[in-house]
Amino acid sequence: MRSQIAIGAGGGFVGGLVASLALSILGIKGHEGQIARAISLVSHTIRSDNLLTGCLVQIALATIIGALFGLLYTVTGLRRESAAFWATAYSLAWWIVGWFALMPPPLRGAPWEAVKDPALFQLAVAGLVASLGFAAALGGAFTLFGVPEDSRRDARVRAARVAAPANGALSAGRR
Repeated sequence: MRSQIAIGAGGGFVGGLVASLALSILGIKGHEGQIARAISLVSHTIRSDNLLTGCLVQIALATIIGALFGLLYTVTGLRRESAAFWATAYSLAWWIVGWFALMPPPLRGAPWEAVKDPALFQLAVAGLVASLGFAAALGGAFTLFGVPEDSRRDARVRAARVAAPANGALSAGRR
């Protein structure tokens, strides 16, 4: 279980790097024509305007979110073959949670306004691109390093063989 959480944290870390790079590159044109980097909004969550602070916050949150995915991966018994799909769904869910709960108060709940406001639409697309980059890194980590389904099944079969003697002898519980 610890290895899956470590894979999730590592995948989340790389995903955070990818997401912070995407948010650093993508600019949002404001109402007055000024261009702001999308990563600056991440730094606003801790009341800062620094680009580096935004990157560090993004990477730290992505590492935690990746570790949580590793925990869910283990608890639900997901297969390595479906990790990319579930990582994408998980990442999109966090993108939605980010809009409704984690964004700074003036932007919170803004997806409905993004249809009318071009600046918010650009911000929503930037967040979506970052989210999909995170999902690609997280899903890739579990596809490459996750425990294959066969080894889990083999472990269960070995455990069942140890529990029940194969020679027909009665165990202490069956006497």
